[in-house]
Amino acid sequence: MKTEITYTAIAMLIVLCFSSCKNKQKSDAVKIVAEWTGKEICFPEGIPCTSMGKDTVCPDLYNDNYRIMLYVDSLGCTSCRLKLSEWNKIMKESDTVFIRKPEFVFFFQPKKADEKDLQHIFRQNGFRHPVFVDRENVIEKLNGFPSRPEHQCFLLDKDNKVIIVGNPSLNPGIWTLFKKIITERETSIQSSGKKGGEPSVFAKDINVKNALIIKQQYL
Repeated sequence: MKTEITYTAIAMLIVLCFSSCKNKQKSDAVKIVAEWTGKEICFPEGIPCTSMGKDTVCPDLYNDNYRIMLYVDSLGCTSCRLKLSEWNKIMKESDTVFIRKPEFVFFFQPKKADEKDLQHIFRQNGFRHPVFVDRENVIEKLNGFPSRPEHQCFLLDKDNKVIIVGNPSLNPGIWTLFKKIITERETSIQSSGKKGGEPSVFAKDINVKNALIIKQQYL
């Protein structure tokens, strides 16, 4: 009987600890959204771009278009975490759902020993989109990104300010929100005759939806 009580107590402690961790993660996610929404992402100069292991033209980081920016550190440069097949689907869908396709900006920070493996992963997944290979992790030093992968992706306006925090390849709800925000702003801009990325009346609503979607990841 004493042993059964002990095991029950341990199980309860584990459940309580897990619940506490989940609640903390949800709380942290809300804080990250509040901290990063509206923050400007600083892009380093001179970072080379490659496509399938070959030098290529880099995406435009300063035009008047929206940007979907993904940062991947050395720990994330694995096939299962990159979700390249999902990104291929997202970019293909972007060709048809938007008036003007947003720029997709990928910054990878592979370890020197892992670069060949990373290029192999690109070829294996048919991922041909240009990527910035930031060997010295300069972009992280400039910005200090959140530590969790789901918070290392951003929808940016024309001034590279964060509209949405979240990774659409990990959470379909985030991709739905990206599409909603971009199409609503495109419609509003088209009606008013303004250029892309102007401040929007949807900003408060975006923050609420963004926080709720990110919190769902921990339910």
